[in-house]
Amino acid sequence: MEIIETIREAGIVGAGGAGFPTHAKVRKELETVIANGAECEPLLSNDKYILAEYGEEIVRGLELILEASGARKGVIAIKKKNTDVVSSMEKIIEGRKNLFLALLDDFYPAGDELILVNSVIGKVVPPGELPFSVGCMVNNVETLRNVYRASLGEPVTRRTLTCTGEVKNPSVVIAHIGVSIQDVIDACGGSVVDGPQVIVGGPMMGNVERDLNAPVTKTMTGIIVLPSNHVLIQKKSMSMPWVIKQSKVACCQCTYCTELCPRYLLGHELYPHKIMRSINFGLSTPPEVIESAFLCSECGLCEVYACPMGLSPRMVNHAIKNSLLESNYHPQFDNKKATARGSDLLNRKIPTSRIKNRLQVGKYDRKVSSIVETNPSKVEILLKQHIGLPAVPVVRAGDEVKEGDLLADIPEGKLGAKVHASIKGRVSFVDQERIIIKRES
Repeated sequence: MEIIETIREAGIVGAGGAGFPTHAKVRKELETVIANGAECEPLLSNDKYILAEYGEEIVRGLELILEASGARKGVIAIKKKNTDVVSSMEKIIEGRKNLFLALLDDFYPAGDELILVNSVIGKVVPPGELPFSVGCMVNNVETLRNVYRASLGEPVTRRTLTCTGEVKNPSVVIAHIGVSIQDVIDACGGSVVDGPQVIVGGPMMGNVERDLNAPVTKTMTGIIVLPSNHVLIQKKSMSMPWVIKQSKVACCQCTYCTELCPRYLLGHELYPHKIMRSINFGLSTPPEVIESAFLCSECGLCEVYACPMGLSPRMVNHAIKNSLLESNYHPQFDNKKATARGSDLLNRKIPTSRIKNRLQVGKYDRKVSSIVETNPSKVEILLKQHIGLPAVPVVRAGDEVKEGDLLADIPEGKLGAKVHASIKGRVSFVDQERIIIKRES
């Protein structure tokens, strides 16, 4: 189990999701470890780049997880349309008897953790449970590369992301953790529109970020620069009161949001149209209907593709989750097994091309060929870039650090992740939320 401590020391968290600390995911009862290279969000290219350039390192990281967990099988999930990557990975795993490829169709959300588990091993993760409940662990391909680099003594100090949209040179960017969004955009030649707006993440699940000085984190997958009047910016900028008001006027209870919901199709008791009915019309609704909002992955299919009225069950579910959590309410779901809705699950896959059309981002779907690296004079490193508690600073203002030095540790006995310096310089500011390092000339 030495590799688990190595992962812990390196500050590795999930690179493709909410940032769950990787050392806490590795356990002995695993049967299958899945490397997620599906990259289902439109416009993003970083996973394809990592697979193409560092396939061997990803495989070595996967093998380290297999060894630590005792899992019998490792599966690398890739979209079959990426033929060059598929060919390259086939060569790398040739002769490695416990490693396999899973070739996925180009649909959204192919890379969703629970959808991926079902696609690869044919099992359904029960409602409210994690993949390990069916003997599975899912890691993004960059996470696995970080595992391999950790075995060489290298902590997480960089993040691979896609910067695209209205920028001069759409690129895959090797970004220092803590570099500003504006610095990333500048590294790609700058914006080519006045008053640009930025979506952090993918166009489906990402959020509008107004502060371009906000720092890059370990979980940031993309920076999409758009004009301020783009429909996607307007959609993601809607206030919750406006969403509720529009829903009361326009929700026709057609049930399309439910019929196309990936969680519903997996057999989970999630019915977005019932939640909308309760919220919009104040009808008496069983508590379990409202609680089921916690089962929502917020993939956004309901608002982008399903709803004929342009409403957002996703935002309603998000608001319900936040409200209940603020009240310290945590629903307990029945651990009964869910059964996927068979042919519906297979036949209601939404092609990514249709998603791009609905989002009106087709013009930005260009092959990203350039690779750039940031060179920041300053980084602002957040102490909470992951699920769990913020890291605890171990440095003070005035300390000299080099890249890879420990800045903040995991709180004693708590879930968290260590944080390391991403540049050489001097610590200029420390509080309980961030550490700022300035490079000295």
